[in-house]
Amino acid sequence: MHIRIYGISNAVAAVMAVALLVVGVIGGYFVGTSSSAQNIVTRTEYITVGGTVTQRITITTTASPSPTSVPPLKIGMTISKDGLFAPLTSGYEAFNREWLKWVNNVRKGVYIRELGVRVPVEIIMYDDRSQPDLAIQLYTKLATEDNVHILVSPYSADIGIQLIPTVAERYRVPMIMAEASTKDMWNKGYRYAVTSMVPYWEANKNGWSASYFELIKQTGWAKTIAFVGWDITWAIDTYNSGKELARQAGLNIVYDQLLTPGTTDFAGVIRELKSIQPDIVFLAMFGPVNALFIRQANEAGFKPKEFHVIEYGAGFVDGLGPLAEGVTSEIFWTPSFKYYQSDLLNELMARAGLSWVDWQWTELRMIIFQMIVAAVEEAGRLDRDAINDALHRLQIMTVSGPLIIGPQGYGNIGLVAIQIQNGRIQTVWPRELANATYVYPR
Repeated sequence: MHIRIYGISNAVAAVMAVALLVVGVIGGYFVGTSSSAQNIVTRTEYITVGGTVTQRITITTTASPSPTSVPPLKIGMTISKDGLFAPLTSGYEAFNREWLKWVNNVRKGVYIRELGVRVPVEIIMYDDRSQPDLAIQLYTKLATEDNVHILVSPYSADIGIQLIPTVAERYRVPMIMAEASTKDMWNKGYRYAVTSMVPYWEANKNGWSASYFELIKQTGWAKTIAFVGWDITWAIDTYNSGKELARQAGLNIVYDQLLTPGTTDFAGVIRELKSIQPDIVFLAMFGPVNALFIRQANEAGFKPKEFHVIEYGAGFVDGLGPLAEGVTSEIFWTPSFKYYQSDLLNELMARAGLSWVDWQWTELRMIIFQMIVAAVEEAGRLDRDAINDALHRLQIMTVSGPLIIGPQGYGNIGLVAIQIQNGRIQTVWPRELANATYVYPR
């Protein structure tokens, strides 16, 4: 989810692309669509920024306000329609369009107390082409030229952490960190950034894999665990908290190896693990690379009792086939949740042609839209500082449960443990949210 994209080799990009092509989720460019029946129009234009040709995509109502009428609420973000992240984030455009149809045509916009009216919502997106430097230029453009009221971060934490001081803080624009959160964002006193996520790097109930290790502790079946990960920001946070949580669960760590980002040949690591035979192998890498590791392990005749991956991502289940069976992971929401607007999220994803299994983390985008509507209506005016203050005071219900933003800007939405059973992803912990029983070696 939050992967450093500097210096990742073409081989790594190719591996990810092959894994994702298995289920056909890699998309291409398209110039524009409209849905007049829904009163929503998508306008796409090609622009040049810093010498790079990219896309500007505006989703708005067909009845856009005139200069003399009430202005729309403008949300700005980038997605990746090209480059390394294209298979994972380009689907957000379709989801954004379906949410915009709902908020403008069903909800009738967002109420602005100062104006005494509901205003339409407009989303302005750029294609950052998975390039950090381009993303910074585009977010600067969103803040200074497009004059958006609120920003939503791109996919990568390593890009996001640069955007907070260079754009959000500099131009005083509130930014919601989507799939981009890491410890160093929240210890510098930044004022214009928030996230729904818990501080997942902590070795307590907030930890990324806390729910999973509580499950392991409750069942008591495993005794040993091995940790393998890429030496990147998000994976390190998760890797380190995972090790401490494993110890707290009574597990003996028998192997601990961080690899150079871009590593895709795991033959040496697998040989070592095969000689050790740990009960659990914990993989802290990007989803398609976790799948690659599992496939290489199978080819080498190594099959631990359980693989746990911190992210599975698009194509994981179909790409691995039977090898995915029994693999555990975590996610912020599954269809078994019955919190506020969960049915709406299911409906919007279906209309967008997205599967929550393949488009992991779309639930975070839904939470962000819930945050935006609540904060803007609480602020009562289309003012960046007022909206930012409201974001930092949020206490709302979301599709993943109650959200409270803490003083440092991060939230309390944590993850649940899931397991792939009979080719389907099932929620297995915590018990009150589970829709299936965890299957483990007995």
